[in-house]
Amino acid sequence: MYKISIVATLTFVFVTILYYISDITSNRLTINSVKFKPVTLSMNNTEKKMIRVSKFLTLTFNDGSVKEYPLTYKTLLKMGDKIGTGTIGLITDKSSMPILNVDGSKDISNEPDGNSLISIGEKTFLITHMEEYPGVLYNTEVKVENGDLVAIDTKAVSLSTVGGTIVNCASTKTSYGSHLGGEEDYALNSIYADIKSPFYVDCTLDGTNSNISGEENYFCSYVNAMKKYLDDTDIDKRNGYNGNTFSPYNYGYIVEVQPQIDGSTKSAKHYVTGKYTPELAVMMPDSKTIYMSDDGTAKGFWKFVSDNKINEFKEVWEGTLYAAKVNQISANNGGSFNLFWVELGHAKDSEVKSMIDSKMKLTDIFSIAKPDKNGTCQNGYTSIYEDSTFECLKLVAGQEKAAAFLESRKYAAYKGASIEFRKEEGLTYDKDSNVLYLAMSSITQSMEDNYQGLEPTNHIKLEKNICGAVYQVTLDKHYSGTKMEAIVVGEPLDIGEKYSDEWRCSPNTIANPDNITYIGNNILLISEDSTNHVNNMTWAYNTKDKSMTRIASLPIGGEVTGVDTGIIGSKAVLMINTQHPFKDNPEAADGSKPNTPLIENVSDKELRAEIGYIDGFPSILFK
Repeated sequence: MYKISIVATLTFVFVTILYYISDITSNRLTINSVKFKPVTLSMNNTEKKMIRVSKFLTLTFNDGSVKEYPLTYKTLLKMGDKIGTGTIGLITDKSSMPILNVDGSKDISNEPDGNSLISIGEKTFLITHMEEYPGVLYNTEVKVENGDLVAIDTKAVSLSTVGGTIVNCASTKTSYGSHLGGEEDYALNSIYADIKSPFYVDCTLDGTNSNISGEENYFCSYVNAMKKYLDDTDIDKRNGYNGNTFSPYNYGYIVEVQPQIDGSTKSAKHYVTGKYTPELAVMMPDSKTIYMSDDGTAKGFWKFVSDNKINEFKEVWEGTLYAAKVNQISANNGGSFNLFWVELGHAKDSEVKSMIDSKMKLTDIFSIAKPDKNGTCQNGYTSIYEDSTFECLKLVAGQEKAAAFLESRKYAAYKGASIEFRKEEGLTYDKDSNVLYLAMSSITQSMEDNYQGLEPTNHIKLEKNICGAVYQVTLDKHYSGTKMEAIVVGEPLDIGEKYSDEWRCSPNTIANPDNITYIGNNILLISEDSTNHVNNMTWAYNTKDKSMTRIASLPIGGEVTGVDTGIIGSKAVLMINTQHPFKDNPEAADGSKPNTPLIENVSDKELRAEIGYIDGFPSILFK
């Protein structure tokens, strides 16, 4: 009996220990609430010039326990740093050779944007965009050393096989370990490229363009930049600006990059997601449905549905592209809308690439004319408004597929979709509520009621709000968006109101939301790209109790980019970039710029953009 009792006791103890270990490893301990200590507004010039982050994170768990975690900001690297065999931010051509400035110096980007921390086996890589033309993506191997995240080696991602890339903006990660980024080619609109278009622009192609201004200047600058990247001396201005390797139709898509354990990368352009000005793409849990936002004025909201599940890197996608059509329910507080989807076409990447390679131009797809001063088009033409331009279009017979994938925004407007969104930026998925969040940086121009009195559809009829809003998109069981409504709206300040002597939008809520990231546990991070706040900030918005907490304040003139979460081993980090610090000069409500001395009196060291992270998070928060 005595021996049996000892065995039973030891067995009980052993089982209890196993149960305790299992309880920890299976994460039975869950988070009930997440709270950050708020970051105060900058009170002096010293604080305006520095990055400041929340000092503490407090978690309340399901067993009633509460734990506080100290948080600190740490710099991972600065643009121009030599990292192993490479230099982060160096702009290179198709042969991976440095592109030089006019003075002969190497061109170093100051525009780090989208970040994706991706672990493969025991290695972790950080894919980072450079928001430039030509665009560059960097693949940086990182590891944890003495408790800190350190960069080991960096190299530019080779994209020469797809003709390079341009103005790479925000990004997301797929469930199978790849990076999806938006190719935000603001100015490569075909209306400027086709000599038969009434909007045609005659670029010098020598890099000067001194006789051209505005969007047309950007178009010429983009062509010149890609000419240099590709070393293409055969660009034909009279044939749609097509060259030996360059075509304006080759840019404005979703780019996918997957790091490999040996430090190499797989990459592809997914032409079936449509050509416009994509900020980024987000893949839904069904591994088939993908949403894309479209930055600028008079833009669309896009959905791609793959024929088959995408659960590994595939060079070629195939499926159907849709554009959103809205029915406005209310104009109050940023507005609310029912969502419908206009089918544009079905294709696979290789089909669209073949059309690009055939050197198509706009008038192969549409006949185009300008409307008269009353916005009226001649008989047989359809009036559209896209990319800040009123146009008259007539589809060329048999060119529906080319229209859908090479002229996605024009064709969507032609078919009655809502091409009226303004500064449509960040996009993120909330797995806890099965909704999307979408940042509209500015509710102005094409989102106002009948902007300029000439809008052909006028689906969106909102009051002007220069501070922007974040919208929630309700999804059905098939991950199709059915409704869209504003949940956080910025507050413009009038002259004489508190803070208006330095701020155009209230510093107690968002201004010009851009990068947004849902990190779980009802916390949506909203980051800014604004000159309406003295400092761009990141906010933690609780989607349940609607509370807002300021968790980061960046150096004046710098944009918040690259917000991403990751776990390296057992270390959890929140990536955050300071893009172009001391560049954008913030305005007060009266239009003045009282902080100009801070922008002008700055050192070369302060001007360097950096990739950093907030340290101290428990890994349970990001699982």
